[in-house]
Amino acid sequence: MRRKLGFVSVGTMLLATLAVAQTPARAGVAPAGSPGTSATVAEARATINGRVSTDADTAASAGNAYWTPERMRAARPAPMPDGVDTFDGEATDRPGRIGAERDVATPAAPRSSAAGVSAAPEGASQGTQAVNASPGVGRVFFTHKNEDFFCSGGTINNPQANLVSTAGHCVHPGDGGSVWYDNWAYAPEYTEGEELHGLWFAKEFTSVEGWVDWGYLWWDFAFVTMHPQGGNRLVHVTGGQGLSVNKSKSLSALLLGYPGEAPYDGLSQYYAQGTIKAAGAQRVKLKNCPLNHGASGGPFLRAWDNDLRFGYVNSVMSYKYSGNMYGPYFDDDVLDIYNVAKNKQ
Repeated sequence: MRRKLGFVSVGTMLLATLAVAQTPARAGVAPAGSPGTSATVAEARATINGRVSTDADTAASAGNAYWTPERMRAARPAPMPDGVDTFDGEATDRPGRIGAERDVATPAAPRSSAAGVSAAPEGASQGTQAVNASPGVGRVFFTHKNEDFFCSGGTINNPQANLVSTAGHCVHPGDGGSVWYDNWAYAPEYTEGEELHGLWFAKEFTSVEGWVDWGYLWWDFAFVTMHPQGGNRLVHVTGGQGLSVNKSKSLSALLLGYPGEAPYDGLSQYYAQGTIKAAGAQRVKLKNCPLNHGASGGPFLRAWDNDLRFGYVNSVMSYKYSGNMYGPYFDDDVLDIYNVAKNKQ
């Protein structure tokens, strides 16, 4: 029997005011004298214990030694950046390149039909439509300034079968510095503290200067190339989400992630769903979304197939403001970054 996600009715929970997190104070003000540079790709090799992750076996040995079950359970949900509904300078910095609607990657089921099979969690609501947990969504772990955190991410069905989408603030603090997060690992369909499909380790980060150098929330996305595990590639084991660009800013979406603040514990997937709306120049939002810290980087999914357990990533969870969940709009600017990342070995 497939595990059913704990249901969260959109708009039924009141959340505490979110704290200011890693985004620098200058967020929302366009960079003087440097128009257009925000769209430039930003890349870095991943590290484990501060050392570049050069090969899969070394990464697995060092990464598994670091991420003990106790350390993973003790990791804190990464703070979401502080944001507002409308940013000064957003339209100037990212006016948008909205081309033809495209599905640039299509969902793929795992090669093994056993992926994602588990029992329904205790406390799942009755009398509501059940949503199956996706093996193509997982919990992200990383270290920053000697503290361990977690976010969320989604597996993307790319040509190399090795890509994860997440938020920019789940790979880099967005402060203009050269230090990316350490010990970056991904546990697909992490369930009740168990790694159902193993722990996978990052090889390379691909984001954009608008996030890395300036901390702009309209650029808060990233792709992460993952090492193989035991000779197997991530998408072949778990399956992968599709990826859409230039779609309507008003469409039905399912948000999946690992919220870690009360009433959640970050140990299983939860979802919210509804019709997203346009926000600012190049962002979208889901109103009255109860998901919170730890869900960062989890996908906004369009055309969700509840039997396949995959859809098309159309944005990623970035921050909360006034009870709404915001994410960057996926247009041709995002497609350019995906095209840089998709063929990395």
